[in-house]
Amino acid sequence: MVSTDDLNTLQKIMTEGKKVFLEKGFKDASLRNIVKRAGVTTGAFYGYYPDKEALFEALVSPAADGLRELFLSTQKNFDELPENIKKANVYDYTTEELKKFITYIYDHFDEFKLLITCADGTAFSDFIHDLVEIEVEYTLKFIESTGNDVLTSGRATPELLHIIASAFFSAVFEVVKHDMTKEAADSYIDSLKQFFTAGWKRFLNP
Repeated sequence: MVSTDDLNTLQKIMTEGKKVFLEKGFKDASLRNIVKRAGVTTGAFYGYYPDKEALFEALVSPAADGLRELFLSTQKNFDELPENIKKANVYDYTTEELKKFITYIYDHFDEFKLLITCADGTAFSDFIHDLVEIEVEYTLKFIESTGNDVLTSGRATPELLHIIASAFFSAVFEVVKHDMTKEAADSYIDSLKQFFTAGWKRFLNP
């Protein structure tokens, strides 16, 4: 059974670790500084984590996994809809799901701040790329299942779809980089969605 002292020590390490990572980034964060600010010994730290990367993972992994699963579930659910419903509701559906996506980010804002601005040098440095890969996979499934000729006509290529998805997600996470309020982020994301939707309509329905 975990003692109260153990839980308090772990909480101190995680709290101060988050602060140091946010201030310095993963690469420049010092384990010595983390344990000093947490008021624990290095030996006590190693009782919980083998290194600072394991601490970083413990801080961000639940939020990262949660967002990935939310996004993947959204894509799967849409992919399973009948063709006519997908065609008719693609833009409304993605608008509503994007709102859920942003709400999730703001419910775990510090964790996504770490992921987006401080993860260089960790296994999470490709976090946005993982979302892009999911987006491209299910965009290709949508194109195939609805019989759209966007690829066969040459209006777009899989490489272009990847570039567009990368640009979109990079833009979305600007709300985190710039510490936007939720209200400001909602307005920004709405404008961003309108911009990208216009482009998709031009590709899919010329």
